[in-house]
Amino acid sequence: MRFEKKNLPNTKIRIKAKWVLGAGYFILIFMISYLYASRSSGTTNVDYVGDFYQMSEFSFVTVCCLLLVTLYNSIHSQHIEPEPGELSPILWREDGSYVAPNAYRILIPTELTNAIKAYCDEVGLTDYARDFIMSKENNIQPDGYRFIELGGVKWFAQRPASKWNSDMHWISPADESGHEAYLRLLTENGFLSVLNSIGDALDLDGLTAYHLTFIVVSHCERGYVHHDTTGTGNKVFNVVIPVERATDSPPELIIADSRDDTIGRLKYEDNIAVMIGDDVHHATSECDYRDTPGKMRFAATIYIADINESNTETIALSTLTQAFPPPDPIWVFAQR
Repeated sequence: MRFEKKNLPNTKIRIKAKWVLGAGYFILIFMISYLYASRSSGTTNVDYVGDFYQMSEFSFVTVCCLLLVTLYNSIHSQHIEPEPGELSPILWREDGSYVAPNAYRILIPTELTNAIKAYCDEVGLTDYARDFIMSKENNIQPDGYRFIELGGVKWFAQRPASKWNSDMHWISPADESGHEAYLRLLTENGFLSVLNSIGDALDLDGLTAYHLTFIVVSHCERGYVHHDTTGTGNKVFNVVIPVERATDSPPELIIADSRDDTIGRLKYEDNIAVMIGDDVHHATSECDYRDTPGKMRFAATIYIADINESNTETIALSTLTQAFPPPDPIWVFAQR
């Protein structure tokens, strides 16, 4: 799956907003100009405008202000409803400043989230992930791994080292056929449009989805702060799509301020992905759902990259940590 750079038009939302704003200002200028001309000549040639002129100046100003407020609300309300794939930076609530240069929220098509969840349910991945964290017998030991087969697909499950202080498990396709099946799922349910929007917004030459994983966790004592990528020239991102969230959970993701490492916590939202790139320090936020059997955080993670000759080796050796794809720069470069 790949986005190729092209001259994409502005979104329909912004085109519509510009037309509405332009038409509104034209009408307002016409009204003011006609009133001025009418007052200067002492005549009114059109009954409606003439009647309007008979209104008090206070009423006229009031109508103009109401028109401007209506136009502003119309434009503003459309901008806060972005199209799928449109980026918005993650900001501090207190002052609206950027938390980190490469940290974003992305609107994801509802059908994509639903399709990922349905796929996981159908092949048995959701139940198996839940069993990892509920059953001590199935729990993988820290820094361990296991190959499993579900729904005719081979999977590679692993648990990070004990320094992560959690029962988190990572589950990813174990071979090329499973990898391609996951890519088809994404392609058929709108992820390509998301790549298009990201590539256009960040002025990238091309984007490839190359590394696919699911993550599950129910207990974390203290999040292990880390970064997923560094030194790629801001060309590689991890897109995290929440699939199942724990009801009434506190914020699930820790992100550190890029300037002074101040810790903030972000709440996952339905159909909103989090996208993090080079040097965004983050961690799983503390949680403990063990008193509620079956309660968990379950998410899809999709690594995407604008692959070029200068970052191929970094991508292969620092981001490919599962059974497939292999940490092979030649394989990575071939995905361009």
